[in-house]
Amino acid sequence: MLREEIIPKKDGDISMPDRIVIPYIGTVFGEAEELTEIRLQTLVQQIQDGESLGIILGQDFDFEEDYMQIEIDGGRICFQCIRDIGTDAECFYSSFDPDFLDSEEEAPINCADGQSVLLMRHTMQDPVLAAKCVEYFARTGALYPGMAWLKGSWDARE
Repeated sequence: MLREEIIPKKDGDISMPDRIVIPYIGTVFGEAEELTEIRLQTLVQQIQDGESLGIILGQDFDFEEDYMQIEIDGGRICFQCIRDIGTDAECFYSSFDPDFLDSEEEAPINCADGQSVLLMRHTMQDPVLAAKCVEYFARTGALYPGMAWLKGSWDARE
């Protein structure tokens, strides 16, 4: 059974490191390239501008370890950060819209893979905050603490 809980944001100053620790950017089809400073700044600008995109940021070229998937379309933004893949501790952290937390309504996002369906509850609409989240993840490998996240995990008893 899927369990979801809100991880609240932390207040205070959040510094943005200078170096990139997530080395790869790619697509759901396995096309990956090095995440350079120029590519990261271009991505941040695309997010701030609300451009439609579907990408993955990860530690490994094949995105088989922890990664963040970003889908943006029609003014809606969805992050899925997958952790501890293939273990009993596997979970995801997602953006969320508090107005849809109890909803199963599908988001009007055409995912980059052409088939995935995202729920409105896993989306947000603030491109400036979204850009900070992506840049922070690329520079730290961690979730941006200045945003609340929805954590999803599966009950191991099933």
